[in-house]
Amino acid sequence: MVYDSYEFGKYLTELRRKYNVSMNVVCDGICDQSVMSRIENGEREVSKLVQDRLLGRLGVAPENFENMVYADEYGYWKTRQEIISLIQHEKMDEADKLLEEMAVQEKLFESGDTAENIDINLKLQFYMAMKAQIRCYNGAGDAELKKMYADASRLTVSRMKDRGSVKEFFSNRRLAVDEINLLLEYWRYVSPEIGKRFIRGAIEYIDKSLFDVLTKAKIYPKAVYYLCLLEIRTGLQNEKKINQLMNLVTQAIEALRNCLRAFYLCELLDIKIELLRMNNKEDVSYWDSLIKDMEQDTLIDENYDKLYGNTDEFSDEAQYIWCRYTRNVLGEIYKRCGVREDTFEYSHIYVDREVYCIEDIIRIRRKMLNMSMYKLGDGICSERTISRIERKRTRPQCSNIHKLFEKLGLSGELSQSELISSNVQAQVLLQKFRISINYKNSEDVDNILNEIEHSVSLDVPQNRQMLKRVRAWILRDNKLITDEEFVAQIKSAMEYTLPYKVAVAKNKEKYMTIEEVSCMHDIFITKSSNIPESQECYKSLLEMYDDREEDINNCLSMYEHIMRPIASYMGDCGRYDNSDEKELFILQNSLRNRRMTVAYSSMYSMLWNDQQRGKNKMAMHRDIAYCNEIKRCIVLSSFSRNIGKTKFFSNTFKKTKNKNLLDVVHTFWLIITKCIHLRIIINARLINCDFSEWKYNCNKCKTCCEHNGG
Repeated sequence: MVYDSYEFGKYLTELRRKYNVSMNVVCDGICDQSVMSRIENGEREVSKLVQDRLLGRLGVAPENFENMVYADEYGYWKTRQEIISLIQHEKMDEADKLLEEMAVQEKLFESGDTAENIDINLKLQFYMAMKAQIRCYNGAGDAELKKMYADASRLTVSRMKDRGSVKEFFSNRRLAVDEINLLLEYWRYVSPEIGKRFIRGAIEYIDKSLFDVLTKAKIYPKAVYYLCLLEIRTGLQNEKKINQLMNLVTQAIEALRNCLRAFYLCELLDIKIELLRMNNKEDVSYWDSLIKDMEQDTLIDENYDKLYGNTDEFSDEAQYIWCRYTRNVLGEIYKRCGVREDTFEYSHIYVDREVYCIEDIIRIRRKMLNMSMYKLGDGICSERTISRIERKRTRPQCSNIHKLFEKLGLSGELSQSELISSNVQAQVLLQKFRISINYKNSEDVDNILNEIEHSVSLDVPQNRQMLKRVRAWILRDNKLITDEEFVAQIKSAMEYTLPYKVAVAKNKEKYMTIEEVSCMHDIFITKSSNIPESQECYKSLLEMYDDREEDINNCLSMYEHIMRPIASYMGDCGRYDNSDEKELFILQNSLRNRRMTVAYSSMYSMLWNDQQRGKNKMAMHRDIAYCNEIKRCIVLSSFSRNIGKTKFFSNTFKKTKNKNLLDVVHTFWLIITKCIHLRIIINARLINCDFSEWKYNCNKCKTCCEHNGG
């Protein structure tokens, strides 16, 4: 089966047309219009760098895509990710050294034809962005940083000036998040009045640009935060301005909640708390007392998310309590995990996910399928060529890659999401689907899936695979099929692209797509002893992802998705230390990358492990109050709008409170009963009375007891 493999160019074209953006506007500062035309027609290969920037200018987060790149580009990409990781861990000297080595390797400062090598300015811009971050961390002055950010911005942003009109600057222009980020940093160091004007312009631009939820979350909170810093620095007395800022901060926090991220979240919560204080000076002390009550288990219950929140649907009091309590919870967790709570760097803008080397994919996948080089190359290229490709001695032709990939059960697309389609609406529906799944809205999920089926080609095996897997999962979740039926359907879905036995076979190296791995994950989570496939998938997934901790930034999303249930399962099997180790690693890296997808689940899992240690008379590892930790889980799951988890944690909290209350009452009653029993015996003995008779209304004893205060 052959289908059109040049979807990226088509997708780019459709995005442009949807947003009514001309070709020259999208490629301005990156390449000329003729190159752009060839890209869209599938006549010109471009690097992932160029693809990401073009998609970014049209509001699409590259993070949403699984990417395959050639060996030479893969080496550059790996170095980028290592630099980012070093900065995240505050190892600035090592990051700087590696950055300089990369500059030499990529010949960034050698003169050449930039019209032909359209990557060079993007590579140089990354170099300068990272260099500025390192210099800022090491205490560089404002003037130096201003120049660095101006120079970096000008590499791809044309007509850059401070003194013109803000409207003129943003009109007829498309900017990617990378570029907006550099501009925000630059405007931070110009005069406050100019900075405020242009940052407000950037906020309006982001609002109107129809960025997808993840793209918006990466930059909108930062823009709002920087504006607030400048406004506070220049004095904030006007009530109207305070309310305007509060509205922007509220929207920024909601943008983060929409995609489960936490960029500048602690900073924004601090600012909103301060703004609420400014507007409600007389009430703040009372509100603070309510916060203390919450910390003492007296105010939070299963209705927490109904009583408190971030939006203006809630009173100032309710918003203040929500912000303060959420801020306290976040601060405590960051401190516990040894991760900085402030967003001190902007590496998250440059972090890529799921990037793989084309030549390695061909070699690994061929060996997984036990296919000879001759058989793979038959009708495409010689056995010798396949050998040279796998040893990275030659770069395969694009047309051959598509054919080889199809033989290996892979899509011909080198940049792809879960759905293989140039239909923009299909990608929009995919985003809506993810949100509906989080909200546990089964009716919406079903309707969205029906729309997706009509918007993508079902001739593409990867599309059929994704849709069949998801539908089976929904049926099982609603208890409409048995676990055995579910596993059979998932295995069938997987085999659209890869035989099940190949997927679970013990191999030193494996390459599987996100969808194929998701099939294995879905089989594993049945965790049924009657289903041997569950254990097979468990062992295979553990083998695949246990070795990926060094490469965590590349696969963090899938690592969370796979290793979280594996860590939980380890706890179920009594391997509490192993479970804790995995959960803590997940939690630390999620927090470091400002992800809120599984934090509450990892926290609860570690808490549960410790409770089991206590029940089994083993030494407990944490001095954490059970109820307080459950409350933190409620707060974080509520922040993430995970209704199912919030309900579970709330019920757990309610049961624990009731149990604790019953325990207290029971203990109190035992004490009282014992005291009464003892007093009656004493008094009975004093009057030489048979105590047993008192139980049957012995008036003599009763009178004596009353006389003696009994």
